[in-house]
Amino acid sequence: MYVYSPDADGAYDPVDRMVLVRVPRDDMKSWERYEFFAGRASDVQPRWTRDEMKRVAVLSDRGKCYRSMVSYNAGLKRYIWCVTRPIPEKKGMYGLAIYDAPEPWGPWTTAYVAEPWDVDAGESAGFPTKWISDDGKRLHLVFSGGDAFCVRRAELVLSGK
Repeated sequence: MYVYSPDADGAYDPVDRMVLVRVPRDDMKSWERYEFFAGRASDVQPRWTRDEMKRVAVLSDRGKCYRSMVSYNAGLKRYIWCVTRPIPEKKGMYGLAIYDAPEPWGPWTTAYVAEPWDVDAGESAGFPTKWISDDGKRLHLVFSGGDAFCVRRAELVLSGK
């Protein structure tokens, strides 16, 4: 099981970094089983540590790391990470960033950023895997804009890389 979190003591302030932790699904109650992402080796394989002080960021964005959700898009074989981005000059308003990666630890590339978005993205946003098409190109963004349950259909346009 992978857990993504803002690198902070609390959940109410935006920070500069997101961190990644993994733990066996059948032993989530045992703190000693948790491992922190510690960067990538020269062969790009992830390194893990049980020493919390040796954790490194899996995603960095100065003052913009806040609430998020990561989903696996099986059709595209990519992880999709939605991060709501506070807008400091508009208290209580949020933009949206979407990143993608081939593995849970990245490397993460920016797929979409909007500050501000056309509506308030709210404090959370993500693409539930149940609402992703088999080919991975049609999905639904669920977010809490304006303190309401909101859903938007999305069509992904893939680059020719």
